[in-house]
Parts: sequence; structure tokens; C-alpha cells
Amino acid sequence: MRSKVPRPRPEQVAEPTPPRELSSEEKAELRTGTAIKNMVATDGWKVYAKILEMHLQGKRNEWEQPAEVAVDGISQVLRSESAKGAIMGLRLALGIPGSILESDKILRKKLGLASSGEVDE
Repeated sequence: MRSKVPRPRPEQVAEPTPPRELSSEEKAELRTGTAIKNMVATDGWKVYAKILEMHLQGKRNEWEQPAEVAVDGISQVLRSESAKGAIMGLRLALGIPGSILESDKILRKKLGLASSGEVDE
């Protein structure tokens, strides 16, 4: 037997609350996310990312070279540390847009602005 759930009377139904005003920081973050999303979709970014990846591979190859007998130890360390620093910088340059887009997705979800496709991705 189905139990009857009483329907609320019209005066008991809460009015939907209007969406709150976004802060200036949230607006700036959303604009940044949109700009980065547009940037990574361009051919120019794809070419730039390929160039960075080629430099990254070159620095990895440099870092993986065996030590040379004719060069002193300090030079070996400096060459290795220089290559590692360049690798870290190149990886950071390649990773920044992705981390901004991930933050944008989280903010949009939190604010209820994400489309259904963005929430599932």
C-alpha cells in the first residue's frame, strides 16, 4: 500500500534562491580558464608545444650522456644540473595550461557552471 506524502502548501514552498554574484577573483579565474582553453586549441600553441617537447628531449639526451673522462668533475656536475634545470622549466611550461584548465573545471563545477560533458571528463 502506498503511503501518501502530503504535498506542501504554496506558502510552504521556498522560492528558489537567485545565483550569487561572482567575486572579482572568480570572474578573473573564469576569464583565464576560457583564454587558456582557446589558446591550447590553436595551431600556434600546438606548434609551440612541439618545439618545447623537442627542446625537452634534447635536454634529456644531454642529461643522460655518460661522464666524459677529459672533463673535470665540477664541469660534469654543472652540465648535469643545467640540463636538469632546463628539463624542469620546459616541463613546467608545458604543464601550466593543463593545470589552469583543471582548476577552471573544478571552479566551474563548484559554481554550477560546468556543462554535463565537462563534469564527466
